[in-house]
Amino acid sequence: MKAMKKESEGLKLVKLLIGNRDSLDNSYYDWYILVTNKCHPNQIKHLDFLKEIKWFAVLEFDPESMINGVVKAYKESRVANLHFPNQYEDKTTNMWEKISTLNLYQQPSWIFCNGRSDLKSETYKPLEPHLWQRERASEVRKLILFLTDENIMTRGKFLVVFLLLSSVESPGDPLIETFWAFYQALKGMENMLCISVNSHIYQRWKDLLQTRMKMEDELTNHSISTLNIELVNSTILKLKSVTRSSRRFLPARGSSSVILEKKKEDVLTALEILCENECTETDIEKDKSKFLEFKKSKEEHFYRGGKVSWWNFYFSSENYSSDFVKRDSYEKLKDLIHCWAESPKPIFAKIINLYHHPGCGGTTLAMHVLWDLKKNFRCAVLKNKTTDFAEIAEQVINLVTYRAKSHQDYIPVLLLVDDFEEQENVYFLQNAIHSVLAEKDLRYEKTLVIILNCMRSRNPDESAKLADSIALNYQLSSKEQRAFGAKLKEIEKQHKNCENFYSFMIMKSNFDETYIENVVRNILKGQDVDSKEAQLISFLALLSSYVTDSTISVSQCEIFLGIIYTSTPWEPESLEDKMGTYSTLLIKTEVAEYGRYTGVRIIHPLIALYCLKELERSYHLDKCQIALNILEENLFYDSGIGRDKFQHDVQTLLLTRQRKVYGDETDTLFSPLMEALQNKDIEKVLSAGSRRFPQNAFICQALARHFYIKEKDFNTALDWARQAKMKAPKNSYISDTLGQVYKSEIKWWLDGNKNCRSITVNDLTHLLEAAEKASRAFKESQRQTDSKNYETENWSPQKSQRRYDMYNTACFLGEIEVGLYTIQILQLTPFFHKENELSKKHMVQFLSGKWTIPPDPRNECYLALSKFTSHLKNLQSDLKRCFDFFIDYMVLLKMRYTQKEIAEIMLSKKVSRCFRKYTELFCHLDPCLLQSKESQLLQEENCRKKLEALRADRFAGLLEYLNPNYKDATTMESIVNEYAFLLQQNSKKPMTNEKQNSILANIILSCLKPNSKLIQPLTTLKKQLREVLQFVGLSHQYPGPYFLACLLFWPENQELDQDSKLIEKYVSSLNRSFRGQYKRMCRSKQASTLFYLGKRKGLNSIVHKAKIEQYFDKAQNTNSLWHSGDVWKKNEVKDLLRRLTGQAEGKLISVEYGTEEKIKIPVISVYSGPLRSGRNIERVSFYLGFSIEGPLAYDIEVI
Repeated sequence: MKAMKKESEGLKLVKLLIGNRDSLDNSYYDWYILVTNKCHPNQIKHLDFLKEIKWFAVLEFDPESMINGVVKAYKESRVANLHFPNQYEDKTTNMWEKISTLNLYQQPSWIFCNGRSDLKSETYKPLEPHLWQRERASEVRKLILFLTDENIMTRGKFLVVFLLLSSVESPGDPLIETFWAFYQALKGMENMLCISVNSHIYQRWKDLLQTRMKMEDELTNHSISTLNIELVNSTILKLKSVTRSSRRFLPARGSSSVILEKKKEDVLTALEILCENECTETDIEKDKSKFLEFKKSKEEHFYRGGKVSWWNFYFSSENYSSDFVKRDSYEKLKDLIHCWAESPKPIFAKIINLYHHPGCGGTTLAMHVLWDLKKNFRCAVLKNKTTDFAEIAEQVINLVTYRAKSHQDYIPVLLLVDDFEEQENVYFLQNAIHSVLAEKDLRYEKTLVIILNCMRSRNPDESAKLADSIALNYQLSSKEQRAFGAKLKEIEKQHKNCENFYSFMIMKSNFDETYIENVVRNILKGQDVDSKEAQLISFLALLSSYVTDSTISVSQCEIFLGIIYTSTPWEPESLEDKMGTYSTLLIKTEVAEYGRYTGVRIIHPLIALYCLKELERSYHLDKCQIALNILEENLFYDSGIGRDKFQHDVQTLLLTRQRKVYGDETDTLFSPLMEALQNKDIEKVLSAGSRRFPQNAFICQALARHFYIKEKDFNTALDWARQAKMKAPKNSYISDTLGQVYKSEIKWWLDGNKNCRSITVNDLTHLLEAAEKASRAFKESQRQTDSKNYETENWSPQKSQRRYDMYNTACFLGEIEVGLYTIQILQLTPFFHKENELSKKHMVQFLSGKWTIPPDPRNECYLALSKFTSHLKNLQSDLKRCFDFFIDYMVLLKMRYTQKEIAEIMLSKKVSRCFRKYTELFCHLDPCLLQSKESQLLQEENCRKKLEALRADRFAGLLEYLNPNYKDATTMESIVNEYAFLLQQNSKKPMTNEKQNSILANIILSCLKPNSKLIQPLTTLKKQLREVLQFVGLSHQYPGPYFLACLLFWPENQELDQDSKLIEKYVSSLNRSFRGQYKRMCRSKQASTLFYLGKRKGLNSIVHKAKIEQYFDKAQNTNSLWHSGDVWKKNEVKDLLRRLTGQAEGKLISVEYGTEEKIKIPVISVYSGPLRSGRNIERVSFYLGFSIEGPLAYDIEVI
């Protein structure tokens, strides 16, 4: 009888633990929470079953567990995060931040609920029951409320397991309190299980619980009491995964393999690792019928539109099905990966881009390549895109170096990154990997990481113009069509409902629009569009059409549809049943962001698009109404797992604009959904969005932009811009929008009054007031973009992790434009009329603060202007400051990523157009003065105006003449002449700025026209530079003098003169002044290399970039030549540049000069791959570049 009881208890345990399923693989429950107490030493060997269960959290009541208990046994082969209950109580962080900081969903949280004896602190000492009730019961109760919150755990889909390893003797025992807290939070024992490892423990437990409440049947039904710990262990171990290989292998050096330990894999939480022996030697394959059923379900999920799994490739590779369809781009992509892996000039992390139309098989192609390269690379897929870049980089490098004894044992990682929100995120990841390499001081002689960046694009062919990029379109070749046709024949033999495999059929039909239209029309025909089911389809269709990877959680869908959990939780009504015919359009998918849960989406982006068309055509349900319905449905925003991602997706729908630099077809002013709506509908939807997300300043900003750009309703735009400013007072972009509203109103007035020759006093006052306010807003925006907390407010936690962002330059252009508009307005007044030459002169002087309007209290125009005098008299200097900013920003610094260069070129053209208008007014040369010899001061003023008009009054402005567009040296000769005149006229003054500009002009002229007779002798230039350096010392705020010192005083040989002896100090000053002046602009930029050190002597030793590029074919992508290092392989370049030898200590390089008195000049390494770790000292050779940040080492080789 006892044996029968044990047998039935074994079946009961299985039923209660996994819900009438056959293994933990397909358990009814998604997650488990364990509550346990003190274990006996002889029980530890029977606790292996704990390592097979997917624990979300463990509430540990044994203070000695780390010394000799359950957690010690668990951590021998698995990973757990050790916590205390109060860590879940932190009121300063929101739920998303708690999930992220505590690493929830990634590894089990082992929470010590009654102290930890191994931590020698009074704070963590265990307490007696009566003290525990007073000191700790409250925080444990709050912990339980957190763990059972429906934003953390899906209702009914987690099981709380009480594992009683020792007897509970006191009614006040913390375990009793914990039981009741869970019982109340879960409203009964439906999702609870008590395992007592002997009947005595159970009886005592039952008796104690009964003293508070009669619940005998409920407790008995959910308890296991006759199985000892050995039987519990063996029963549960029989349920362990049947689809996972017992041992997993990674490739190692020399075609060998290493075992990937489970504990190691537990730590690599951001990566899904593809092993060499993925899917092999699993228990399920040994059971033929189960395996065929499993194969059928995996294939069905994929062909319907689910993400491909490694099993799909395994079935083909082991001949359980015909060959997997190989796309035409497969070989090209594979060859590109091999090419970079075997490159003789490796880089730390190489990016290869695969741009694809949504739903055309891009991710499948990428995974197919990974599958076939899993023995050559350590392959992994980035699981959670919201993980911090530094953390991802750390894990990737850990995978590279796993079980490696030296750098020669490193096996490169092939990392698939699928659908980052923005292209530049992959570059941030690349930089993070480089930072980790530098931090760990790792040496590499081959490319260590290849990032396969698989990214959706509306125009893949355009996006793939980038180097090392491949495009995949909505277009199959004839060969691909034949392959899909053959595959369909196989599918028809093996699957009954293959006509519902819409995703596969869309590919097979070569994305035929008529096919897609008919599918959608037939499914939506005759449906009740007001039903919950139809509404859910409309929500998902809108989100899928406009937001990448958008989903709604299954849990929220079920609540929305009214699916009720019954008292038999293992057979509830399913989402598929409730959705009926619509269910063929839906697919479930695992979501890793914002927790981990199952979401639902439309099976294919094109299906989603045609759903929207059909809903509007047949049911008059347009995008605007669907968006309003989404925003007004409280259920999705109130609570429930997946809520945070849903809110993020909805805000993306409203706000995220298209950018060509991110692979979009066009640059849009608003999000694609807003672009698709009528003006009145945009207002409706965004207003509803601002009510739904009252803290989101960017929706108010979008409304402000809508009203000033589309509606020309400036008052309403101003209201929304002010609301945005109240919500995000420190945000540079929000301040800029406020300025843009004022600026746009001025422009609108000017455009409408082009033929006006005068202006009313009211209009003058109104427009100048708007100009002053615009200028104030732009200045504030500039200050904010400079500050460290320039963008503290963000509309989503996911975005906030990605905001490494651009330096906001719009506010500088805004101030320039509003200044030029102000001048146009002033030219309509009698004082400064544009048709009067004297008035123009007066205006220039007035706006430069050198002239005032004669007072006339009876003149209304004078009274109007006098209100704005303090603003207007600084207008010229404000414009000059903004132009100076742009020339520094664009010449001294370069974009880290080439995609951004196109946008910068466009910006540069705008700024140049504005500068021409500025120079026409403020740099106007007086023709009489050009002939006159009378006034030296006036001659000098004209000279300065001429230099300013040529941008030659600025260090960066001179350097711009190195641009290949300025091949003619005539202008530079003129500039050299002008500076010679200035210095001659002011020989007794320090003239430091003019001297350094003159020196640089001579250097540039030497590069452009080496034989020019106007070039000053090197001795003269050095003398002038000494005078400058003596005057400014070593703590000047601008880097110019120190940059020139590097160029002119760099030692030509080992002998040092008085100038070159100080070069080490000048380099230090250069680096310091660069950081002070420009570091804030380097969020997406870095210092440009302006010159290189050549083999020749004197000024001829200074080589500029265009001189090197002349040896390459104009058709070649020079950016990729520099990036890959191919530029240094050219013989002509080797003959041109001087190769220096220096010393590397770890990654730090220095060049030593001098025979008796030695100096060490620090050099920044641009690429440090060949350098060894361990701070060991090596001799290296390299080419030297000069940037405004300091000297740079290129093409480093260990000697």
